[in-house]
Amino acid sequence: MRVGFFGGSFDPPHRGHIALARLAMERLRLDRVLLAPVGMQPLKRDRPQAGFDDRVAMVRLAIRNQPGLELSLIDKQHVNGRPNYTVDAIRALRSSLPPGDEIVCLMGADSFLSIGRWYRAADLLLACDFAVASRPGFDLGRLAAALPATISVASCDSPPQQTLVLCLRGPGRRESRLYLLPDLEELASASSIRAALHQGADPNAVLDPVVAAYIRDHHLYGRHPQP
Repeated sequence: MRVGFFGGSFDPPHRGHIALARLAMERLRLDRVLLAPVGMQPLKRDRPQAGFDDRVAMVRLAIRNQPGLELSLIDKQHVNGRPNYTVDAIRALRSSLPPGDEIVCLMGADSFLSIGRWYRAADLLLACDFAVASRPGFDLGRLAAALPATISVASCDSPPQQTLVLCLRGPGRRESRLYLLPDLEELASASSIRAALHQGADPNAVLDPVVAAYIRDHHLYGRHPQP
């Protein structure tokens, strides 16, 4: 089985998240995609955000009618307050799956550009395959430039249809694949959605209406338009 792991704040989950998961599922023939809200992102600890339970509830609502998309709590808060690291979540996920299952970590191009600052970035990149989605026109060369110095890039053979793929190689002859999905059409970002909500804008163009209703009913992100 091929399993997609899609971690992140999901603050809030929006149509762009769903579009990325569905695009990767279709192009890479994933059997399911796990959306895993993160308890505490090390690179975003100072930014206010909805609580973990609210973000879990919103993800559950956002994927309620999305076959193959599942909520995962594998990256929930640690009881000792330690930040969450994706490399640990991938290791925990792998230990929970049958030995033959494959993991593909999903993310947007903007997130991948900061990969060099992630905890144990080289180990993470070689722990599973990756799929990075971008909007049309994004300079894919920026992704290779963002890799840690210990990771080299080479061409791979036989990519899936309509998918670019690179081989990542590191110490000890470890390898993984980096799939590039350069045609994600859905335009949305959580930060712009939060800002719009704070100004009272109507979020229904980028949020599932049920998620928007949850945000309004639970008074998240400041002011909201009236229904």
